[in-house]
Amino acid sequence: MTNARKRRYRGYMPSNEAALPAESPHDPGPPKGGGTGASLGFDLLYATAAILGAPLLCYRRWVLKKDRQGGAQKRGYLPDRPAHAQRIWIHAVSVGEAKATHVLYKALKNEIPGAEIVFSTTTDTGQEVARKLYGEASVFYYPLDFSRCVRRALDRTKPALVVLMELEVWPNFTAECAARGIPIVVLNARITERSARRYARAWWLLGRSFLRVRRWLAQSDEYAGRLRELGVDASRIEIAGNIKYDDVDTAPPPAEARQALRHAMGLAQNAQVWIGGSTHPSEEAALLGVYRLLREKHPRLRLILCPRHPHRLPEVEKEIAAHGLAVLKRSVLKAQGLAALDGMPAERLDSAVILVDTMGELKQLYTAADLAFVGGSLIPHGGQSVMEPAGLGLACVYGPYMHNFAEAVLLLKEADGARMVENAEGLRETLEKLLSDPEAAHALGVRAREALLKKQGATARCVEYLKSLLK
Repeated sequence: MTNARKRRYRGYMPSNEAALPAESPHDPGPPKGGGTGASLGFDLLYATAAILGAPLLCYRRWVLKKDRQGGAQKRGYLPDRPAHAQRIWIHAVSVGEAKATHVLYKALKNEIPGAEIVFSTTTDTGQEVARKLYGEASVFYYPLDFSRCVRRALDRTKPALVVLMELEVWPNFTAECAARGIPIVVLNARITERSARRYARAWWLLGRSFLRVRRWLAQSDEYAGRLRELGVDASRIEIAGNIKYDDVDTAPPPAEARQALRHAMGLAQNAQVWIGGSTHPSEEAALLGVYRLLREKHPRLRLILCPRHPHRLPEVEKEIAAHGLAVLKRSVLKAQGLAALDGMPAERLDSAVILVDTMGELKQLYTAADLAFVGGSLIPHGGQSVMEPAGLGLACVYGPYMHNFAEAVLLLKEADGARMVENAEGLRETLEKLLSDPEAAHALGVRAREALLKKQGATARCVEYLKSLLK
């Protein structure tokens, strides 16, 4: 007996919510038994939780200054849109999910030009990112899962299709969509082992939310397996891959563009350029110490530092000076060109650190480098994206704390496409080897890029399925 059948036998899976037999190998059809929509039962549960959690909610609102935006929209007071046969509502919880929607948006507009796409987020930071990408008119806050809020939001938005990024299957929202015949697709679906255990314990309460989803487009076999273990019918799960890989630029920069960028920053064409991307506190000091040691043997080495948070720039500038090194600010180089180098002694200029004090340029600056250190990884932060430099074929090095990008790190590790170091001394030793053997460093980057290329294509698979629901 399968786990799903065991749950049905124990009463965990209502028979009227069970998946219908597949109508075709591609689409099993809509879930059976959509029910009567959002329920007052969950409203009472949410109200009780809100009363009990009132001190925490007040602390978040008034002390942490969170959850203060979009109050009316969260209650469902959204712009009243006219009916549209191809309106797609995409929900992305926060920043990461919102950024991932961009590659999906471009593909949808290309394949379904007549589609109208609107976006919701839960967090303020996600809202900010989505508005920058799509404009305020197409972006709003996701409604609270109270029945009136959900109904009001759906009445006014009138979606033909709802796409939930990664998970976010709220009971009242999914119930109301099912009652209205609005298909729900979870795209880029992922569920961690910890989350799966929690859902399993509460399956009697939350299981129906999962069963109302028309299709789970999972990132990997691992996540698909967890969904099946919970009780989701296998006919509703498809391993599509991770669309985040499709947003990675894997096209090697033209030699002319690379040379022009180096020239604009005063870097010699034969320089060995090392970039520290999205660095965090204490990491700059470690990189600067390693840089000074490496230059004793590799005088052509130059360092570009790009701190993760702009407010730390004065602090980082002082750190560079404390190591006896000159600073060249990227903003000054852009404004003054090579005239910014005038007056600086040659011996200082040869070792000067380029400090990136401009916004949104890290991806471009990677194209001028030969080696990359991925910040947020020498400290217990969880790392920053390793995919951008790896996709461009750079030899990447990162510290032991990369759990925020565990999947990408595992991929690169299996392909022998990057190097992990434990501390500053390990960083120095690893960079010494790569600088002394440029061919090995180049091969490391090539393997990384090829590994990412093999993971691309998820967006096209997802769009193909979404397109089939709007015919």
